[in-house]
Amino acid sequence: MSFMKAGSECLDCLRNLARQTAEFATSDPLVRSEIERKVEKILERLSPDTVPADLSNEFHPVIKKLSGNPDPYRERKLREIEMAKLAFSKIRPRRDLRSCVEIAAQGNAIDFFVDPESLDRELSVKPNFVIDDIAKLERKLGGIKDILYLADNAAEVFFDLPLLAFLGKDARVGYVVKESPVQNDLAIEDIRLMRLRFPVEIIPSPATVGFYPDRASPKLRERFERADLVVAKGMGNYETLSELPENGKFFYIFRAKCGPVARSLDVKVGDYVAMLR
Repeated sequence: MSFMKAGSECLDCLRNLARQTAEFATSDPLVRSEIERKVEKILERLSPDTVPADLSNEFHPVIKKLSGNPDPYRERKLREIEMAKLAFSKIRPRRDLRSCVEIAAQGNAIDFFVDPESLDRELSVKPNFVIDDIAKLERKLGGIKDILYLADNAAEVFFDLPLLAFLGKDARVGYVVKESPVQNDLAIEDIRLMRLRFPVEIIPSPATVGFYPDRASPKLRERFERADLVVAKGMGNYETLSELPENGKFFYIFRAKCGPVARSLDVKVGDYVAMLR
C-alpha cells in the first residue's frame, strides 16, 4: 500500500466540493464569491505530495465562518439518513463477520447525490472485495480486546450497526464520531437526532475530514495508540491514516470512488476494499 497522495483529478474535485459546500452554506452571491476567493488561495498549495483531506480541512472552517452556517450539509444529511434508513430496513443481516463487513461496505455506497433507485441497485448486490482480508481479520479477532471504529458518513450509521454489535461481543469497542459537523460525516448531534441505541461506546473526535491522531484529545489519542484494532470506514479515513506506518491493526472498509485512491491500491474506481494493514 502506498501513501494516498493527490492526483491530477484532485484539484477539480476539491474545487467542486468547496463550491458545493458554499452553495449549501449560503445563498448570498457576495459571500459565495468571497468563499471562492479564499478557497482558491488554499488550493494553490496543492501538490503531488499533498494529502487531499488536508486542504478540505482548511477550507471547511473558512466556509463556515464566512457564511455563518455551522452545518452546511444539515439538510442533505437528513435526506441521506432517511434514504439509508429505508434502504437498510430491506436488508436481513446474518450474524457472521463476512456478512457484517459486507453490509458496512454497502453503506459506503451512500454518498452525495445518490438517488434512491441507484442506491437500491447498489444494495441488491453483495460487494465483491478486490482486496479481501476478512479471513485475516477473523483470525486476528481471537486475541483482540480493544477496538476503535472510525465512522464515516452520517447515513452509513445503520449499516455499521451489525458490525459494531459483532465486534462488541468479545471486545471493548469505541465508535468514533465527529464532535461537531463537517461535510456529511456522522456527528454527535446526528446520533442524538436519530435516537439510535448503540451496542458500544460513542467517542467524539475533532471535526475533520478523516482522522488525525495528533489532533485528537489526549484521551482519544491514547486509546487510538493502545487499540488492538482500528476499523476505518470510508476514503477520508484511509487518506489520512495511510500516512501512518503499517502495523497490522488498521482494517479499512470502503469503496474506491476516485482515481487517486484506486491507484494507490492498484484497484479500479468502484471496487470495494476490506483491507488489513
